[in-house]
Amino acid sequence: MAKTTKNVSFCVIFRSDANVLKKTKFPLSAQNLPDITFAFFFHILYNVPMQLSSISVIPVLCESFQEQTYIVHQKDTPQCLVIDPGLAPEIIVETLQQKCLTPVAVLITHGHGDHIGGIPVLKDIWKDCKIYIGEFEADKLTDARQNLSASFGFGLTVGPADVLLQDGAQIELAGIQFEVRHVPGHSKGHIVYYIAVEPKGLLFAGDVIFRGSIGRSDFPDGDSAIQIPAIKKQVLSLPDETIIYPGHGEATTVGTEKKFNPFL
Repeated sequence: MAKTTKNVSFCVIFRSDANVLKKTKFPLSAQNLPDITFAFFFHILYNVPMQLSSISVIPVLCESFQEQTYIVHQKDTPQCLVIDPGLAPEIIVETLQQKCLTPVAVLITHGHGDHIGGIPVLKDIWKDCKIYIGEFEADKLTDARQNLSASFGFGLTVGPADVLLQDGAQIELAGIQFEVRHVPGHSKGHIVYYIAVEPKGLLFAGDVIFRGSIGRSDFPDGDSAIQIPAIKKQVLSLPDETIIYPGHGEATTVGTEKKFNPFL
């Protein structure tokens, strides 16, 4: 049985209306239950430790490519960050508005089309919201071939980034401090965002690592030779209890992937 804290609280909150449950394909068909009930079932189903944290993480599933967007904010504050806004911007905007949250920044792990498709809509509504991306990944925002959207027939470009991030950068946005880590392999400029919050750190990993798997390395700027060493150095070096929020699929932990991920 998974070890949990005595205080029943969890930083991942699922919205409790039936329409959103249907859109997010949450594996339970409950309606009008308290948020904590969803958190509890998420913990039981996916074996992710429940945590008492000052930071809330709201996952939004974008059905195209089953990409996970994350809205992150300090509890009881209106400013937030949006990580990898995917190809369902209407759901992302609806979630932000229902939660009365204002995005001050969009953080991009890598520039593939399914992780950047929501940027134009967010920028149109929140014009002061800035776009952050790794320094070696920025060209994908303005090139449909590099971001692979042209290959899937929808030719997406989203405009240039506002801020380019380097490996090891320490940033504070919306009252949240995080560290940038460069993890190439899936794409040359892929970065992850680590928040060293107590009691368990949070890692927004994009397509670097998944529950029981890792990202593809057969894209034009992927590199299988450096992918696993980069993951071991930049991800598996974090504390075992760190919760990993991947770009596709359910959350996991560093410790779980160390023990059970067959690719590592």
